[in-house]
Amino acid sequence: MNIYKNKNSKLFPNLSYYNRAIGYPYFAPDYSFSFYKGKFVKDICYNLDNRVPILSIGSNRSPYQLKKKFTLNQELCVTPATLFNSDIVFAASLSAYGSIPATQWPSYGTKVDLNVLWLREDQLNTMHLTEGLGIAYDFVKLKFGSVKFRDFDYCKDIFGYTSLAGALIFNNKKIKRLSDINAHNSKLESFSEYEALIFLKKMLAIKDKNLSKWLFRVVKNKEYRVNIQNILKAKAKKPKIFDWKILKIKIKGNLVI
Repeated sequence: MNIYKNKNSKLFPNLSYYNRAIGYPYFAPDYSFSFYKGKFVKDICYNLDNRVPILSIGSNRSPYQLKKKFTLNQELCVTPATLFNSDIVFAASLSAYGSIPATQWPSYGTKVDLNVLWLREDQLNTMHLTEGLGIAYDFVKLKFGSVKFRDFDYCKDIFGYTSLAGALIFNNKKIKRLSDINAHNSKLESFSEYEALIFLKKMLAIKDKNLSKWLFRVVKNKEYRVNIQNILKAKAKKPKIFDWKILKIKIKGNLVI
């Protein structure tokens, strides 16, 4: 069992609001890890049989974001996985911390290196709230066989989140994949989070503020942010055929949007 110091700058960086926005989806290890007894551990530390597997397509891949959502004192486990016949693109949305988040997009023949987060039922409710379920994302059951684990076989359902609005449209009505998510045989052009935010700022004709000052307004002003989300939703592109089924879920608590 390899225990890492909690102050590890790569795993748990100290980011300003600006760097948190442009740094999405953050560093994600390519190995299994757990939050175990308040520590980050390079290992599977829990029995996964009674946990719900959630495909992580964006920042939920990252120890940094998981610590933000759950704290290190929560019993979490993450394992490497491959997503087949899909790519990871920018969603037509804007997070509470100023990033354009990710969503799954059908792409036959494409493979994406991701991971799966294993949650208890109570932790799953927390995840629903942080994903803005029913407003920003849908909770979905993925097509059987579309996700495979690197280190072991698994024959039960795997779940995830897909953007309720759909994918963000860039110039020439194209969608773009996240450059920080490793994919094989991708058919889409890549953009970094920074490039995507610059595009969005120009699309919204924001000329009186630089990117940092504009993102500060996005983060601090919920009404302003929701107005932008509505603009993006009206211009979004939705897939016609996809490898998931949208599930209706009841949740308790206040959504983070």
